[in-house]
Amino acid sequence: MKRTKKSAKNTISVMENVPSEKYLTFFIDRQTYALPTSQVVEIIRLQPITLMPNLPDYVKGVINLRGKIVPLIDIRLKFLKDPIPYDNLTSIIIVENGDMTAGLIVDSVKDVRDIAKSQIFDAPKYKRSVGDRYVCAIASLENVSAMVLDINRILSDRGAESQPGHTTADQLLKTAVE
Repeated sequence: MKRTKKSAKNTISVMENVPSEKYLTFFIDRQTYALPTSQVVEIIRLQPITLMPNLPDYVKGVINLRGKIVPLIDIRLKFLKDPIPYDNLTSIIIVENGDMTAGLIVDSVKDVRDIAKSQIFDAPKYKRSVGDRYVCAIASLENVSAMVLDINRILSDRGAESQPGHTTADQLLKTAVE
């Protein structure tokens, strides 16, 4: 009987040594995406948005989050997907990257899960579509793959909307926060 307990204990300790990180999973256009929870501040329901002029279409405006002005990015539009009406599943994921805080509007939030480093693979290196340039890795989960987003690139990339002589999206986002 002691042997069984010992082997069970060894199994548990081996599992504890597997390096993993918590990820928030969510949906955009029926595709699963993920962000490390270390970059997520909180998840909130959609709330009234203050519109601002001269921002790219994917920057929906700003919200006042407990006295802090937070710009909102509709990820669906950032990835050049067709817009859909917001509903009761639509959520805002508040993220931080350095001194930048922004809200990401997503179709719905799924869950928070541990993902082992062995489940994360480099994103393929080939001509990428607009949304794929924001993917830094792919996580293999049970029967689905989740695209791990590069939050730095999402918040700073000016995207396809920039033209010579126009202000970049990241400058506009920073201006919206000031």
